[in-house]
Amino acid sequence: MVLKTLFFLTILCCVGCTDSSGEMLSGTPAEKGEQLYQIHCLRCHGSDGNKGASGAKQLQKTTLSKPQIIDIIKNGKWVMPSYKNTIKGDSSFIWLAEYVLTLKK
Repeated sequence: MVLKTLFFLTILCCVGCTDSSGEMLSGTPAEKGEQLYQIHCLRCHGSDGNKGASGAKQLQKTTLSKPQIIDIIKNGKWVMPSYKNTIKGDSSFIWLAEYVLTLKK
């Protein structure tokens, strides 16, 4: 019985530490936003948001508001793909958009 309880608690803990896309996220909302950026955005936008690979926007120069950024992350725009089926949960989009805004110079 103790083993079953420990197993259940372990599974529950693991599920509680992921967003609904299955990514393991931990820490504050700001840290979770950075983790999401590392997973989904780094390749095209770079670590400082200024890479601009394959036509990606340079995030250091953004004039977009948080709602506009969330909309683009969810629905895509120009060469950027939609992440509405990849990133799940409204909180994840908010965390990611807030992190993107920290890159602005």
